[in-house]
Amino acid sequence: MEDPKTVVKHEPRKSLIVLFIMGIVSIVLGTIILLGPGSGQSGMGGGAGWVMIIVGVVAMGFYLYARKSGRP
Repeated sequence: MEDPKTVVKHEPRKSLIVLFIMGIVSIVLGTIILLGPGSGQSGMGGGAGWVMIIVGVVAMGFYLYARKSGRP
């Protein structure tokens, strides 16, 4: 069994990596949804693409904020 102190030290770093990856994936998927071929003038598809991009940008903002703030 792992030492709880070791787990607590490494968990925030793993969470930040997951947040960064999900932010990038969200931005990429949102761009694909917006620029997807054959979508035409679909308001719902365009709206979903913009929401995905905005969520990805917000996730990246949280990532940068957490990296700059460091551990208390």
